[in-house]
Amino acid sequence: MSTPPSNTNDREPKLISVPEMRYQTSYILFVFVSSMDIMLTWLILLRGGSEVNPIAKLVIDAWGLPGAIGFKFALTLFVIISCEVVGRKRDRLGRALIIIGIVISGFPVVWSLTLLTAHWLNAPPTG
Repeated sequence: MSTPPSNTNDREPKLISVPEMRYQTSYILFVFVSSMDIMLTWLILLRGGSEVNPIAKLVIDAWGLPGAIGFKFALTLFVIISCEVVGRKRDRLGRALIIIGIVISGFPVVWSLTLLTAHWLNAPPTG
């Protein structure tokens, strides 16, 4: 007697088997905006500016750029995991959360670009 062919999914270890992420395109945009926030913040700090977020300022003062990157991406990971957990029960709410996260993360990026542009336009000519 022969055994029936098994499904390839049956042979996959259950520990590694995870469902597909729900809002992948939105997560890419969220990570991009979060990355821009870190890069622009650091550029402003290098030019003599200051961090206005008191928690981020504490992290930067204590651990510098590596701490700022770790802090930002810990928050980013928290948002993505939260959207996944919520989205599995309430899809529209999970989608709304990541969109809100993108918009909120976009404000510092727009503000930083505004500050850097104003600084660049008002800088004395070099030469």
